[in-house]
Amino acid sequence: MDLRESAVNIFIALKCLVRGDLSAKNYARQFIRRVDPKLIITFIDNFPPIYLLKDEFPGITVWLIQNGHRSNRGDLFGLLSTEYRHQINKVDVMFVFGRAVGEMYRQYIAGEVVNLGSLKNNTVKQSNQLDGSIAYISTYRPNQDRGFVVPESEPRKPVTYETIIRRREQVILWLAEYCNSHNRKLVVVGKDESPHLEHAYYQTLLRGFEFEFVGKSSSTSSYEAIDKAEIVVFTSSTLGYESLARGKKTAAIMLDAEIIGATALKFGWPKDLPSDGKFWTNRLDKNRFVEILDYLRTVTEEDWRTTCSATMHDIIEFNPNNTKFVEKVLELRKSGKLQVRS
Repeated sequence: MDLRESAVNIFIALKCLVRGDLSAKNYARQFIRRVDPKLIITFIDNFPPIYLLKDEFPGITVWLIQNGHRSNRGDLFGLLSTEYRHQINKVDVMFVFGRAVGEMYRQYIAGEVVNLGSLKNNTVKQSNQLDGSIAYISTYRPNQDRGFVVPESEPRKPVTYETIIRRREQVILWLAEYCNSHNRKLVVVGKDESPHLEHAYYQTLLRGFEFEFVGKSSSTSSYEAIDKAEIVVFTSSTLGYESLARGKKTAAIMLDAEIIGATALKFGWPKDLPSDGKFWTNRLDKNRFVEILDYLRTVTEEDWRTTCSATMHDIIEFNPNNTKFVEKVLELRKSGKLQVRS
């Protein structure tokens, strides 16, 4: 059931037209009535109308899978606390990144919470073949209007994407300098579906520096790229949190909260962490940046595992092969609510 309007079921769309309601909500309702499924699984966890399905179709099992790092401003929890605060939100099971964010979901949505980590991250087998590089996780968007005001910023103190992008670009330039001075290969891990445009952007930004660009060529290419790196750096990315879940030495340079003033944009939210730690900061500060990179470059594997585990506990888990998800599938089949058709 495609709710992003990239594909439309003509029969269902005509039914909606006859009823005079072409909304995504009604399209989903008519689609489900026609298909009559036993189980609904969705990755669109930041689309609040999804949470009405269980109340309307109580006989259908509904599972939610968290699909990205969430915020309480301009994102899911902000919507659920404002314009969708009066609707009845229910699912049977919520598969979330970790305990801290699970408690946030539980505040707004009724249902069982399973701390799964990232389902996509869990499916990719981990590689320990390091190439000594430092990888930067790209946040590039080809059609981003730099003059547009960031939704999370306060109306009385608007912040444009130009400001956000310039600060992130400063970090990339610092990283290129750091790689040069420590004889490390810089790898930019692309995120966009148009890798040639993204590559061209970094060629312009990093003019004078050598780097390798790894475009997004498959659903697993980004994970494979960060697994090869000795150190990973990110400024705003779910993949950065997934890197930490995989136990990678990762620098979190989270810059947006400093100028937007949104607590939810700080590293580790909704877990309450200090603004600076051994491998993270919420400030644009070159000295802190270098301190963090030096720490990750010199820390022993044993000390890193201890530090990473202590910090990331409750934020995001790593469950290889999604065994917790598989257990729930088996439970559902055993209950008789989900029968496999031959």
